[in-house]
Amino acid sequence: MKPEYDLKKMKVKRRGVLPAFRKKIEDHTKDRITILLDKDVIEHFKSKAKDPGAFPYQTQINQALRNLIAQSQDDSEDIDEIKATLLNDKDFINQIAKLIRKSHSK
Repeated sequence: MKPEYDLKKMKVKRRGVLPAFRKKIEDHTKDRITILLDKDVIEHFKSKAKDPGAFPYQTQINQALRNLIAQSQDDSEDIDEIKATLLNDKDFINQIAKLIRKSHSK
């Protein structure tokens, strides 16, 4: 080691994330919150986090919530598709009309 270093010759490294990646990271910024979860839920994720190579339990909870959101969106798209199909099905509309007439005639 040198007894003295010339710090003026040092190059300043870029701080933070490279500009090309900023947008992607901003999409997934995290907020600190306080949340109450059932003990068994926390223990489940903590036990999974002990596995070799596993993500921390809070990350796993976050991923589980993201998967639930994605599944919910897929389900609502499926429901919208089913509704559109049924509304364009003349036989279905006729059957519904018969049921309505039948219920009003009672």
